[in-house]
Amino acid sequence: MTEDRNEAQAIQNVIARVAHHIDRRRWTELRGLYTDVVVNDFTSLLGGEPQLQKVDDLLAGWRKFHEAIDGSQHFLGPLDIEVRGKQASAECHVRAYHQFARAPGGAEWMVAGHYRYELSREEGGWRISKVRFEIAYQTGNTNMFQEALA
Repeated sequence: MTEDRNEAQAIQNVIARVAHHIDRRRWTELRGLYTDVVVNDFTSLLGGEPQLQKVDDLLAGWRKFHEAIDGSQHFLGPLDIEVRGKQASAECHVRAYHQFARAPGGAEWMVAGHYRYELSREEGGWRISKVRFEIAYQTGNTNMFQEALA
C-alpha cells in the first residue's frame, strides 16, 4: 500500500509541475514531464481531432501562445489517480486564467474544465503520454487564443 501511495504522490507531483512550469514559462523543465510522443486532445476547446505529436512540437505550440500573452495561472483540483503497474491515469478539475492586455476582445480569459492524463513509468520517473481537456465553461475573451496567435 505504501508503494501505491508513493507512486500516486509521484504522479501528483508531475501534474502539479506541468501547471507550474507552464505558468512560469519553464519550457526545458516541462519537456522532461512528457513522453517523446504525446496524444494531445483539446478538441472540446479548439475543435479538430486529437493530435499525436512529438513532445517538442506540442510544447512549441503551447509556448507560442503562452509567450504571446502577459501571464497565466492554472489551478488544479484534487487528483483521482489510478496506478496499473507501469501505466497510470489521473483526472482533475482545472481553472486556467489568462491575461493579455493587448487582446482586441478583452484582457482576461478563464477556461474551466477537466483534465485526464495517461502516464507511463519510464526510466527516471512518470511521464505523461496523453492529455485530454474537456471544457466545462469559459468567461471573458473567448477569442484570446486566436488573438494571441494572430
